[in-house]
Amino acid sequence: MIKILYFSGEHCSVCKALKPKLTEAISIKFPTIDIEIIDVNASQEIAAQHLVFTLPVVLIMVEGKEQYRFARSFSISDVMDKLERLFTLYENN
Repeated sequence: MIKILYFSGEHCSVCKALKPKLTEAISIKFPTIDIEIIDVNASQEIAAQHLVFTLPVVLIMVEGKEQYRFARSFSISDVMDKLERLFTLYENN
């Protein structure tokens, strides 16, 4: 099972701009993939467990294990390309 963890913060303007675009792109192309939005201010322990020290951070998890990490400076197409690869491997089999 593929899952997305999106780490954001209330004072992160990039996070606020990226979140709706990324979640829409994923939900359209990969409707079966869960996206969990994590506010690092409210969930500091979860952020620490995943070694999140900058924002935004997107983790692509497969079966509970991190497969890809995107931090600070990345594009939606970067994330979508990796999702496409993983989706082909895991979800279609």
